[in-house]
Amino acid sequence: MRHVLRAVVAICAALGISLAFTGSAQAASNPVTVCGSGYYVQSSHELGLYLETGGPQAIVYLLYNSSTGYNCAVTVVTGEQIGNPVNVGIRAEGGAWINDPGNYNSYAGPVRVKAAGKCVQYMGSTRWWSSSSPYTDTYTSPLGWCG
Repeated sequence: MRHVLRAVVAICAALGISLAFTGSAQAASNPVTVCGSGYYVQSSHELGLYLETGGPQAIVYLLYNSSTGYNCAVTVVTGEQIGNPVNVGIRAEGGAWINDPGNYNSYAGPVRVKAAGKCVQYMGSTRWWSSSSPYTDTYTSPLGWCG
């Protein structure tokens, strides 16, 4: 199925026909929309490669809400949206990871942690394809964003 979709995309691109994905993937392209009002982006990291555009397959974000004291992490799929394995995680210093792994079309998460007086760490991963071979890209931040 993946090969058929790639062929259709390539043919449409060659003919100048644009394809649009609809549904939650477009709405979720903004990590603030996923985490909720009051959150702002503190950090992000690109994951993988989407060969059709040369951009990332996904981007993992760390957000913070100063009103609630919560940190939020989300991995937003920006490339091929066909249920690839995607993960996001967050933890407060000294605490356990809170993860949301799955085969997602639009995003993994949100995951939240309140970390008053502690630093936080976030991670994300995704699978991407090159020459019909799967690759996995994982990023884990250092501890930071202390509050």
